[in-house]
Amino acid sequence: MNGTPIREAIVFTDPRGVRPIAGVPLLVRTMLVLQRAGLERCTLVGEAGLPDDCRIRLEVTAVPSLVPPDDPALRLVIGPGAVIDETLVRDLQARARPGEVLAVEHDGVRVSVAPGPRVLDGDCPRLRLSAGTLACAEAPPARVEHALLRALENPRDGYLDRLLYRRLSRPTTRVLARGPCSPNAVTLVGIGLGALGGILFGLPGQAALLAALLCLLASGVLDCSDGELARLRFAESRLGHWLDVSGDTVVHLCVLGGIAARIAASGRSPGWAALTGLGAGVLGAFAVMTWSEQSEARRRRVPGWENRLLDGVLSPLSTRDWYVFMVAFALARQLEWLVPAAAVGAQVFWVAGLVALVRVLGRVPGVHAPQ
Repeated sequence: MNGTPIREAIVFTDPRGVRPIAGVPLLVRTMLVLQRAGLERCTLVGEAGLPDDCRIRLEVTAVPSLVPPDDPALRLVIGPGAVIDETLVRDLQARARPGEVLAVEHDGVRVSVAPGPRVLDGDCPRLRLSAGTLACAEAPPARVEHALLRALENPRDGYLDRLLYRRLSRPTTRVLARGPCSPNAVTLVGIGLGALGGILFGLPGQAALLAALLCLLASGVLDCSDGELARLRFAESRLGHWLDVSGDTVVHLCVLGGIAARIAASGRSPGWAALTGLGAGVLGAFAVMTWSEQSEARRRRVPGWENRLLDGVLSPLSTRDWYVFMVAFALARQLEWLVPAAAVGAQVFWVAGLVALVRVLGRVPGVHAPQ
């Protein structure tokens, strides 16, 4: 991160009080955002008092009115009623310069960076909002939640996630955020629907196929919503991550089982050669993508087409995007060709990934790819 490190924030509380944002009190949300962005101290200005939440580890001080500090250290100054996110804070940190005041205004609220004596300075250039979220807590709830959700893009999303599931998950998450449902509960429902879809896929008839597709669609939407809900509420957990990863595995196994059952019912088995090739290809793809994720920070030290291939092409294809091929073969009533095609595709996938990884890691200083 470029710019001058900012360790302290000044937050002006709204004397009228504001409603919770996605079920989280605004002050608590602000403190957690600042904490995740690396700030260490915070001064609350107003009569709101200290927020009571065990997740807050910042050093927080409450004062009824503000006396500008004498030292020139930069402070992040957050106006009353401002809804912010981590991306905005980090963007301001990167653009901040010693002795200078910069401010961003949007939706009737303001956030600025200023040296101690000038934290109340209102006469400074206004920058446009270029990254992150800045919204007014008094705006319509749907608009604020939409702005926050739009900033929660997952870089590991597949093509189908971006094209379809995220478009449906955002309105779903906004509804879920106003109720008591926990992210882990959403995950479990999504796993159940995905497993049911896999089972239905193995039953004969077009009605079963349609029901399977609807279940898998709902499962994919909820698989996006659970993470969005967790990030909106700052409720991420190791249990949630474990449920997400293991749940994907359960759904994939059920879908593969359904494919096997449907192929067996048709009486046209793909043969052991195709099944063995598919198994080997899946294991190779899993190993390569695991290595790619573990070495991501190191390999991104050097530019090259290899990283674009790994992150922009192969990584998205390792998500539930493969369902598209399954559906296409099923609708064409050529499901018996899915296993041979997948076996060839999996081999091409892991070989291309391995070549890209070896090439890019071989150029990273101090990192030697295995021979």
